[in-house]
Amino acid sequence: MNNWLITHAQIVTPEGVIPDGFVRIWGGVIAEIGAMEAFRHAGAAGPAAGAPGDPAATNGLADTTAVGAVGAPAEWHAHGAILMPGIIDIHTDAMDLEIVPRPGADIPVVVAFRELERKMAACGITTVLHSMHLGYEVAEKQSRSGFSRATVFREVIRAAAGPTLLNNKIHLRFELSGVEAYDDCLTLLDEGSISLLSVMDHTPGQGQFSKKHFREAMLSQGKTEAQLEEEFRERTERPRIEGERLAAMIGRAVDRGIPVASHDDDSPEKVDAMVALGVTISEFPINMETARHATRKGLHVAGGASNILRGGSLSGNLNMAEAVQEKAVAILCSDYYPASILHSVFLLHHRRGMPLHEAVNLATLHPARAVRLERETGSVAVGKRADLLLVRLQEQIPMVTHTMVGGTVVLATAYKQNGDE
Repeated sequence: MNNWLITHAQIVTPEGVIPDGFVRIWGGVIAEIGAMEAFRHAGAAGPAAGAPGDPAATNGLADTTAVGAVGAPAEWHAHGAILMPGIIDIHTDAMDLEIVPRPGADIPVVVAFRELERKMAACGITTVLHSMHLGYEVAEKQSRSGFSRATVFREVIRAAAGPTLLNNKIHLRFELSGVEAYDDCLTLLDEGSISLLSVMDHTPGQGQFSKKHFREAMLSQGKTEAQLEEEFRERTERPRIEGERLAAMIGRAVDRGIPVASHDDDSPEKVDAMVALGVTISEFPINMETARHATRKGLHVAGGASNILRGGSLSGNLNMAEAVQEKAVAILCSDYYPASILHSVFLLHHRRGMPLHEAVNLATLHPARAVRLERETGSVAVGKRADLLLVRLQEQIPMVTHTMVGGTVVLATAYKQNGDE
């Protein structure tokens, strides 16, 4: 069933919060939004002709039948819960971690896909761009997976095309040292299964891996000074995709309408170079200067929500809470912990004083715009798909009680009170 009338909810819209409102959903699409006071005045028969809920005003998406009549939406009393858009996560490594939860422990890809969907629904994620690496030799060696990257991509793409709980899309993370995987990247772009391309460079000495950070990491693994210097030399001398080949790859994506992101930008000069190639998203800028410059250049700047939840960067780089408040970062993504986005939204609201709707936009409307989904989802707005959450606070911790995708409830949960039968 995807026809609903949700009443008495705190509705988070892009512009503010309706403290006691209703949302009418018809055919899985939002048909009307308003305050309960206006709803009561209009009566159960629905809005007046020509109002947002009228079929003539919403391309036939709405229904004005009285609640309770045949074909009418089911009424759902939210009892003051927060109703907000479903979260759109444009960068999460969770799929690879679900497939290989520890080195060498391969889980069947289809099982990992189905179980990850269930976890993400509980985190409030309704649209996910699974960030899957290609050409990243270091990550492949560390995972010790028996699955080839071709197998992982093929199986995830196949599962995403079938019956699913969420809106599943693919974010291809291409490592610039992956020279052998270049043609595979182009093939995936041509096949039409990629919704976002990002270009990564984990070569030490730049990006998030400064020489200092690289040295500390190697010493923590028990490497000697001689070993770390040899490793540094070997990695920095590897051939990389650059120049005309990099421009051709990014151009291939741009020509197919696929947005392109740069990863770990560490200087304004790096941002300028990426913009010249057609990049429109900057992921995880390393410092405030770079984040501000990317914002001034009109890029969609994304940062890790886990950074906000934990209180800072794992590697001592940009503090995302400060960057968000400086308006140098406009998108939150989960990176490695899917639950972090929802918690970071409410941390920004409760502890940093950010208006709730502005914090929610970081996780919904802004990422939708970055990956060109804003016409169909990303906000509680008439005509958009009903990808929605009901959230309640348990000791100031946001907990999703219901997740709805296209008007279908894909997750419903309730908290048992101690002592209750």
